[in-house]
Amino acid sequence: MKLELTVCELGKVLKEIEKKYKLDILVKSTLSGGWMTITGEAIILKAPSYKKVGCCGNGDNIIDIKIKNEKNEDGTVIKITGAKNKKFNVDISSTRYKEVFSDKLTINKIKVNENESKLRIDEDIIFTIKASVDEIVEIIE
Repeated sequence: MKLELTVCELGKVLKEIEKKYKLDILVKSTLSGGWMTITGEAIILKAPSYKKVGCCGNGDNIIDIKIKNEKNEDGTVIKITGAKNKKFNVDISSTRYKEVFSDKLTINKIKVNENESKLRIDEDIIFTIKASVDEIVEIIE
């Protein structure tokens, strides 16, 4: 399922999913000689809302995500900032994997895990959720 979401909509969706399921995250950034990755359990610290603040009427447009791993219990905080009049490309699909057998000569077929899903933001951020796509879509709607 492909969606286009504003930063407010995305923050609300992530917060609602986090209430029911544990979120794991992979953040990837392409560098000139390779990649930089951050992985771990994601905790949505703050989701934006466009309530009027003071007299200027500006809303918050940042999602704060804390990424915890077994080595760093304090975690790392990343921020997703939404641009005015732009939307994030979000894709929700079932997890795919390959079974590899060392003792058999078989074609490596790609299998689908219907009990786990991926929520991908563009190509750089992937959330893994221990729930089916149908359950995630139900939360979004």
